[in-house]
Amino acid sequence: MCLHLGHSLFRRMLALLGATLCAQACIGSAQAQSPQVVGEPSIPTPAPVPVAAAISMQEVALEMQTRLAKLPSVRGIETIEAKPNELRIMAYSEINVRLDTLHTRLNAPGANREGEYRRFVSNVASLLTRNDPFKLAQLRVVIRTSTAINLFEEQTAFQGHPNAVLRRPFVEGLEEVVVGDTPTTIALMPIGRLADLNLGVTQAFDLARANTAAAIQEVHWIAKDGLLEAPSDLVYATSLLTIDAVWSGLQRQLGGPVAVTIPTRDRLVVGRADRPRDIKRLKAIAATSSGSGALSSTVLIRRGSNWVVN
Repeated sequence: MCLHLGHSLFRRMLALLGATLCAQACIGSAQAQSPQVVGEPSIPTPAPVPVAAAISMQEVALEMQTRLAKLPSVRGIETIEAKPNELRIMAYSEINVRLDTLHTRLNAPGANREGEYRRFVSNVASLLTRNDPFKLAQLRVVIRTSTAINLFEEQTAFQGHPNAVLRRPFVEGLEEVVVGDTPTTIALMPIGRLADLNLGVTQAFDLARANTAAAIQEVHWIAKDGLLEAPSDLVYATSLLTIDAVWSGLQRQLGGPVAVTIPTRDRLVVGRADRPRDIKRLKAIAATSSGSGALSSTVLIRRGSNWVVN
């Protein structure tokens, strides 16, 4: 009886030990297969952010040449030898712009490159507009020799293309030119500016003449040796030849036909065309025409609304 009970107890102990070992094995297996804690989300590895390729100074210069060339007052753009970070803009005058800051901003992390390009173009456009002498209210007319105008067009040519200005014949050897007037300069207007000013050729000359007349308003003639002379400080003295109202009034004042001479750009002398003494004196003054500001060595007579060489 005792032997039988002992043997039975032994078998039960073996069974209990086996169950314990099996449970431990199952737990270990579950832990090995599921190392993550239930309910804890997995964190994905972030994708790398693409980095834009750097833009060279040469690329920036080429891009800006294309964009700035579209501005209304720009006749051309060129790079400057030995200065890859600068551009020379040919407008109403030569303007140099540096590209260093733009280049740096374009290559900054996260840069809005299109925005930077547009900002730069806008700044240049504002500069050109602010200093542009060819605003409608600033247009005037001047008288220049054909030779002087031709020389100007050649000297201000861009890449072999003459800077054609708005000009038309006035009288033998002389032409009427539309200019832009500023406190510091009188700029001959390129004919290409007509488009952005929305003017035709005749409209431009009519407006420039009207502006000139309004700017001068009244002339205080100076009597000298039996003749009348415009004040020496009258900038547009010789431009008076283009204003009909001046000469109809002066002819009534003199009581006869008018004759003039314009030896230089800033000198205008008037006499009567039917007085030999006046013509003689005018011819003597005309003969003094010389130098860079010379206009005409002839005497001009008013006939109707035109001027003819005496």
